[in-house]
Formats: sequence, C-alpha cells, structure tokens
Amino acid sequence: MLEAYIVPFTVDELSDLAGVWQGHLSQSIESNIELNASLGGLGEAEAQRVREKITRLLEKQSILGANYQVVLNGWSLKGASPEDVAPHQSYLDAVSTATLQATDLRTLFSFAANWLVSKDGGLGLLLQLFVFVLSFVVLLFAARFVKRAASKGLDRLPAMSRLLKSFVLTVVYWVTIVVGLMIALGLAGVNVTPLFAVFGGLSFILGFALQDTLGNLASGLMIMVLKPFDTGDYIEIAGASGMVDNMSVVSTQIRTFDNQYIVVPNSKIWGDVITNVSAAKTRRVDLVFGIAYSDSAPHAMEVLKGLVENDRRCLRDPVAEIFVGELGDSSVNLFCRPWVATEDYWDVYWGLTGAAKEAFDREGISIPFPQRDVHLISAET
Repeated sequence: MLEAYIVPFTVDELSDLAGVWQGHLSQSIESNIELNASLGGLGEAEAQRVREKITRLLEKQSILGANYQVVLNGWSLKGASPEDVAPHQSYLDAVSTATLQATDLRTLFSFAANWLVSKDGGLGLLLQLFVFVLSFVVLLFAARFVKRAASKGLDRLPAMSRLLKSFVLTVVYWVTIVVGLMIALGLAGVNVTPLFAVFGGLSFILGFALQDTLGNLASGLMIMVLKPFDTGDYIEIAGASGMVDNMSVVSTQIRTFDNQYIVVPNSKIWGDVITNVSAAKTRRVDLVFGIAYSDSAPHAMEVLKGLVENDRRCLRDPVAEIFVGELGDSSVNLFCRPWVATEDYWDVYWGLTGAAKEAFDREGISIPFPQRDVHLISAET
C-alpha cells in the first residue's frame, strides 16, 4: 500500500515523489495521445488492437493518477503549503479532462465496460458495498445482543438506579455501533485511519463549543451514580415539582399532576436543593382541622381517631398522633397525623379531609370561619 510506504517520508521527499509520479503520468498521457492519433488511417482489425492498447494504457493511467493523488494527500498532511500542492492538483485534474477529450468514443466504452467487470472497478465497489451492508446488518444484531447481555449483568446490581442502568445500556449500545461501524468500513476496504483524526479534531472543537452541555453531562452522571432520585419518584427541584418521567445525560423530564412536561437541565438540578418526596416507603400526613371554641375538643379528637382507625390505608405503626396544636384567633386547631404508605399519601389526605367534614356535621361540631368581635364604646359628652 502506497499510503503506508510514504508515512516516513519528509515534506521535501514527498515533494520529489510528487514530481516523479507527475513524470510517469505525463509519459502515459503522451503515449495515449500518440495511439489515439494513429487510429485515423488504420483498418478495423488493426484499429481494434490499438484500442485494446489504449484501454490497457487508460487502466494504467488510472492507477498512476490514484497513486499521484495519494502522494499529494500525504504531502498536504505533512504540512506542505497549499501553494506548492495546488499546481500538482490542477495538473491531475486537467489530465482527466484531456484524456477524455483525446480518447475516441469506442475506446471509452470499452474502458468503461472493462472497469465495470474489474475487481478494482465496479465489481470491486459492488463487492465492498455488499460486505458493508452485510456487516452493518450483523452489527445491529450484535449491538442488541450486547445490550441484552449487559442488561442481564446490570440486573444483578440491585443498588444501581434505573437512570444509571438506562444510561449505561445506551452507552454500551452506541459504542458497539461505532466500533462495529469502523470494523465494517475496514472490511469494505475503506481507510478508517483519517476518521480517527477527524474525530479527535471534532472532539477538541466541541469541547469548547459545548461547555454548558458538558456541565449538564457531568451533573447527569453524578445524579445517576449518587441516586438522589430515580424514575417514578415525586421530586421538587429548581422551582419545579412532579414525577420523574425520563432522564438523559443532559436534562431531566418531569411530569406534573396536570400532565405538563417540564425539562430541567441537570446542572440546575445538581446545583440546587433536591427534595425527593417519594424516596421513603412511608410518609406522615399532616392535617389541621379547626373547631369552634364552644365545641368539645376531646369529642372532636375521638371523631378523628375513629376516622383514622376505620381507614385501612392508615398504618397502625407508627401510631397516628391527634392533639390540640394551636389556639387560633377564630378556632381551636386539631392536628391529625396518621402514617401511610407513600403511594397512598394524597388519597388519604383528600379522603380524611372530606370524611372529617361529614363527621363533624353529623356530630354537631362546627368548623368556624374567621371572625372578629367589635366593641363600641360611646364617648362621654
């Protein structure tokens, strides 16, 4: 391979080598022009033999041009100035045009036909395309197999959050795709070495252009590893609250109770206070009921105690707390604090609130509204 052969060459040596290949190509063009010029006075049989020579010469010229281009590319990569390379590139481009103009139509058709059935031409390209497509199909199945195998392995780690598991599986899948794609291109005969240089340059540029995104990425990885919350948890973060519906490496999607979707950058989450409401298995429901000062507080507490005992969702351990908590301006405030499973919190909260109102009405216990007594004192005249 000429690409590997010219790797140790210096810029000056590649400059001389470019001149050598230009000379070879120039001689081939001169021979081509002479043979095409001799076709005019020949008979059919002799002309056919000359056309076969021209066809072989065109094939050789095509190889010379490809090698010449390889040398120019290597020369440019080694740091050659564009002003030095430009004349050679212009000459190589002009050769293709001059060759087409100098060659008669029948010879061109013959050359094209030979190229289509050649292993180095159309047949070779078709074979490379077939190998690439087949490799890519196998690659997709391999990526899915690797992802499933990784999923089974991660299932043995119960401490790993669902967010981190999803991220790891996604990374495994796409790394398999990228590596497999490189292998498929290599099997198809594509030189993948320049791609690594391109990826290296792009990563350097993107590192500066996507600083905020990289900050979100780092925050997302910290969230996945330290697990302050997981998918399905109800959280309060960055002024937003709701169920964690989905999370990527750069943002977290939250779904509110009224089915709105809020997307919060991970850097804002990790840099703020995170309240995970549903992290524990049990929660305490804090209810406050106001009764009139004229009503019996012990009677009202017995009513609330009965409501809590009759609700199967309220846990027996810890024991619910029911007590007089405040003496307000207009009411005596009774605190009712039963413990429930986290998933039953809101059902119990709303259920006990409605049941207490109905029970107080049956027992003649009033729920007062704010009021103020105003005393008028007449001024002495």
